[in-house]
Amino acid sequence: MLFSFFIFHFPLLAWGLAHPGMLGWLAAAAAPILIHLWSRRRWRETTWAAMEYLVAALRQSRRRLLIEHWLLLAVRTLIVVLAVLAVAEPLLETSGLSAAPGERKHRVLVIDGSFSMGYRAGDKTRFEQAKEIAARMVEESRQGDGFTLVLMSDPPRVVVGKPALETRGVLDEIRLLDLPHTKADLPRTLREVEQVLLAARREEPRLTREEIYFLTDLGRVGWSLEHLDPAALAEFRERSRRLAESASIVVIDLGQPDAENVAVTAVRARQAFATPAEDFVAEAEVKNFGQKACPRQPVELVADGRRVTRQYVDLAPGGQALVRFPYRFDGPGDHVLEVQAPGDSLDIDNHRWLVVPVKASISVLCVDGRPSGTEFGGATRYLALALSPQAPGSRSVVRAEVVPENRLQELSLGRYDCIFLADVAQFTAGEARLLAAYVRGGGSVVFFLGNRVRAERYNAELGGERPGSLRLLPARLGPLVDQRERRLDPLGYRHPMVEAFRGRERAGLLTAPVHKHVRLTIPRQSKTQIVLALAGGDPLIVEESIGRGRVVLVATSADTSWTALPLWPSFVPLVQEMLTFAVSGQAQQRNVTVGEPLGGLLPAAVADVRVVVRNPRGRNEPVRSQVGGEGSSWTYSDTMLSGVYSAQLGPPTGRTESFAVNVDTAESDLRSFTAEQLRNDVWPDVPFVHQTTWENGDQPAVARASRAPQFPGGLLYGVFVLLLVETVLARRFGHHD
Repeated sequence: MLFSFFIFHFPLLAWGLAHPGMLGWLAAAAAPILIHLWSRRRWRETTWAAMEYLVAALRQSRRRLLIEHWLLLAVRTLIVVLAVLAVAEPLLETSGLSAAPGERKHRVLVIDGSFSMGYRAGDKTRFEQAKEIAARMVEESRQGDGFTLVLMSDPPRVVVGKPALETRGVLDEIRLLDLPHTKADLPRTLREVEQVLLAARREEPRLTREEIYFLTDLGRVGWSLEHLDPAALAEFRERSRRLAESASIVVIDLGQPDAENVAVTAVRARQAFATPAEDFVAEAEVKNFGQKACPRQPVELVADGRRVTRQYVDLAPGGQALVRFPYRFDGPGDHVLEVQAPGDSLDIDNHRWLVVPVKASISVLCVDGRPSGTEFGGATRYLALALSPQAPGSRSVVRAEVVPENRLQELSLGRYDCIFLADVAQFTAGEARLLAAYVRGGGSVVFFLGNRVRAERYNAELGGERPGSLRLLPARLGPLVDQRERRLDPLGYRHPMVEAFRGRERAGLLTAPVHKHVRLTIPRQSKTQIVLALAGGDPLIVEESIGRGRVVLVATSADTSWTALPLWPSFVPLVQEMLTFAVSGQAQQRNVTVGEPLGGLLPAAVADVRVVVRNPRGRNEPVRSQVGGEGSSWTYSDTMLSGVYSAQLGPPTGRTESFAVNVDTAESDLRSFTAEQLRNDVWPDVPFVHQTTWENGDQPAVARASRAPQFPGGLLYGVFVLLLVETVLARRFGHHD
C-alpha cells in the first residue's frame, strides 16, 4: 500500500539507492514467517475428552484468529523491510536527475548575458534572479561537488573554468558578475561548455556526474539558429547530442511571455560635420517592440548631460517613429547627445548616444602635383574653389590649404580632416607609409589622376604590390583610355556620394564629358564600392574604407586636361559630397556598437603616449600605445557596456576624445522560445529538462535534484511506530510467539 501510494501520486519521481548492496538483508524479512511456521510445528494433537467440548467454540473463532495471525505477521515483516531500506538509504529526486549521495557532481552554470536579461520583473532583473538561483544552487550543494561558471554572451566568457570545490570563490564570482550589453551566442557558448567539461574530466576525475544548467530568458535573438549555415547547424546539433549523452541539460526559464518594450533604435546626424555657426539636427528612431500601443511616449534630448527638450510620439504595437531634434553647439570640441525614451522595464535600450566632434572649421589639405603660377594652371585650383566656394557675404566653414607635392612629408597630417591629391606623379616609400598611417588612424584621402601620374609607381607603393608595402588604393591603376565619354552612369544613385543628385538631372552630372581616364581594376575580395561609372562600364569613382579612414579614387583629372567636369555646375556639389562622405567616416569611428573596439592615431614622432580610458561606470583603465610600421596608435576592446567612453591622451597630445557605444537593438525584441519550440527548433532529439521558476512575479525557486537521502530518518520512525503497533497487537491478540 505504501509503495503503491508513492508510485500513483509521484509518477515523475526517480528512485535510487545509496547502498544497494544492503538490499540483501531483505532476506531477513522471511524470519517472522519462518518463526511462524516453526511455531506451528510445535503443536501436537492429543486426544482429551474435555477438549471435545472446545472444538465447536474454536471453529467459530477460527476466521478471527487467522486474520489476527496474518495482521501480526505483516506488521513484523514490514518492520524488517523498513529497517533494511533505511540502511540502504533510498533517494527520491525530481526531473530525472538522480545521483547517489556518494556520487560527486560537476555542475556547469551557464548564465544568459544578453541585455534582455536586464528586464526588470518586480523588484529584480532577470539577471539578478539568475544570479540568486545560481548562488543558491552553490550554497545548497553537497561538500565535494564542483562548479564552473560560463557567461552566455557575444562572445561568451568562461568566468570559472576549473571546477571549484570551495563554494566561497564561486559565490564571489557570481556576486561580481555584471550584465554585458550584448546578445547571446548559443553555439559558441555550447562550444565553451564542452571544452570546460573536457578539461574537468582530466583535472577532476572524481566528479563523476555532469549537469549543465542554463539560466536564461530564452530570448529568440540569442537562442535562434536561423543565422547558422547548414554546416554550422549540423556541428551545433552534434555537439548538443554529445553533451546530452554525458551530462544532464536543464533550462531554467526566467522569461515573461507578456513583456513589453520600447527602444531607441538609432540616433544619427543629418550633417556630416558640425560647427558652432550652424544648426545641427539629430534624428532618432524609436520603436515599440511590444503588443500594446504606447500613446504619448516621451522622447528626450540630453546634450552634454543637460536635458534640452522633450517630444511625444504615439507608437502602435510594433510601430516606430522618427523624431528630429535641432540643436546648436556652443563651441568646438567633442559634444555628446543622448536620446532617451524612458518608462518601460528594460532601461538598457531606452538610451542611445551620439558623439559629435564639433569644429570651428574643416581643414583640407590639397596637394598639387602640377603647381603653376597662373590662376587656373595648377592641378588643384578648381578643387580649392569647389571645396571653399566664396559666395558674396558668406563665410565658408571649409579651409583649403594648397601645397606642392614635395612638401607632403614636412607636414603634420593629423591637423587635417581630409587630404586631396591631384596629379601627383609618384610617392616614395616614406610618403606611402605616412599616408597609410593617416588613413588607418581615421583620416580620409581623395586621389585625382592626371598626365603626370605613373601608374606602375602608384600600384607598387600604394597598391601593395611592392613587398612590404601597404595597400592604400581601392583599385589597381591600369592603362590610360583616350576615348571621349559623353554620359556617366550613377548606378541607381545607390552610393551616398551621388544620392543628392537623384531627381536633379539638370545639375549636369550625367552629361559631363570625360576625354581620358585610367582603367581601374577592383581587387578580388575587397570592400571597394563603385560610386560613379562611365557609360562604357569602366568605374570612374571608387571608394573603400581602410582601417579607420576612407579612400576615394577618381579615374580622371581634377582640372580640364582630361575632362570638362570642373566647368560643369555639378562639379562643386560633387566635390562637396566627396568631402562630406570622407569626413563623415571620422564621426562614425566615434560611434560604435557594443563589442567593437575603440582606438585612434597618435603623433608619429612619439613612441609612447599614456592613454587612459574611462568607461561608462567611471572606472579608469590604462591602455598601452603600439608602435608599428604605420605609426603609433592605441586600441581599447573592452566595450561590453553601452554608454559614453572617454580617452585621455597624455603629453604631448594632451587631449580627450569621446566615444559613444550603443547596443544592437535586435535584442530589444523580448519574444522568447517556449519549451515546445525549444524542443522542435533548437534541440530536436536532444533530451533536456525545461523548468519555469517565475510565477506571476514571485521569487523564483529552482527545482533541483535532492543532494542527500531524505528518507532514512522517516523509515526509522516508521520502524519505531510499527514496533509499538506490534506490541499492542500482540498483547491484544494474546500472541507472544
